[in-house]
Amino acid sequence: MVIEALRRASDKLQWFHNKSSFDRIARRVRNTRPLELYGDSPIFLSMVSRQDLNAYLLAIKSLYRGVGQGRVVVINERSFVNQHSLNSEDMAILNYHVPGIEVIDLAGISTGCCPRGGTWERLVKIVELSADNYVIQADADTLVSKPISEVVQCWRENRSFLMGTRFGQQISTAAETAGMVRAWIKEHGWGFLPLCVIAEASLDQLAGAAHLPYVHASSGFAGFARGAFALADLECFSENMIKLLGTDRWNEWGSEQISSNYMLANAPGAAVLPVPKYTSFEPHVNPADAAVLHFIGQYRYYKGIYGRRAAKFIEHY
Repeated sequence: MVIEALRRASDKLQWFHNKSSFDRIARRVRNTRPLELYGDSPIFLSMVSRQDLNAYLLAIKSLYRGVGQGRVVVINERSFVNQHSLNSEDMAILNYHVPGIEVIDLAGISTGCCPRGGTWERLVKIVELSADNYVIQADADTLVSKPISEVVQCWRENRSFLMGTRFGQQISTAAETAGMVRAWIKEHGWGFLPLCVIAEASLDQLAGAAHLPYVHASSGFAGFARGAFALADLECFSENMIKLLGTDRWNEWGSEQISSNYMLANAPGAAVLPVPKYTSFEPHVNPADAAVLHFIGQYRYYKGIYGRRAAKFIEHY
């Protein structure tokens, strides 16, 4: 037990060291030249809080360089909690680096019959904007390091895209996904299940699940085709999941990702971006293979990889 406790303490210290190193590197993005925006399409949309600001500038500058044109919109994350909201100083930095950026207050977005919080406001706003625009959603902790021709092609052809996972590299069905996830639960003997797991394990209870498209993907990077989505469909899916899981569980973090995967998988002509060229970073991922990495929380600062890729981007921007 003592050895295990020492190992955990060492891992925690290493995490803080890597985070501090990344923060120092990421702040240097403020010394890079501003973006020059062209055209009205696509719309790049992200939720951003003040602690994400430097990472977001890395994300949007690297993504915009990869696509080459479009409008930029951010949702001021948790705008009803002052310590997390973008303040006037943050706004000035955003307006300097992304001239013409549009900032939307999260608290002003109505989610209708869908839950509030947990990035639901973001998904609802995307569905709303996608009526007349192609929308690319990018989390603030994504980074583009190589050409992204598949993304550009999907945008030009008005096809939605998802960022797949090791176990979700093509669109299958809700029933197949549920069977796969229940096999994981049995294999690993998981006890209390997070919402994402229990929701996907329950998808085969939806009407028509055997033929209902779905893919085990990440909502951290996604493309929503113009004219392919309706809020009524999103609300219907949410209400069906509430019937399966109950309101309290469906209101937990992660229900938005399941809903995003569902909506995208059911869009006409939707594509799953090739893995590992587009993927969330985990220790088994070789960064050299990736054009886009989503540095998810658990592994965000693992071995300083995020920081090194950020430094390389800043150096060559």
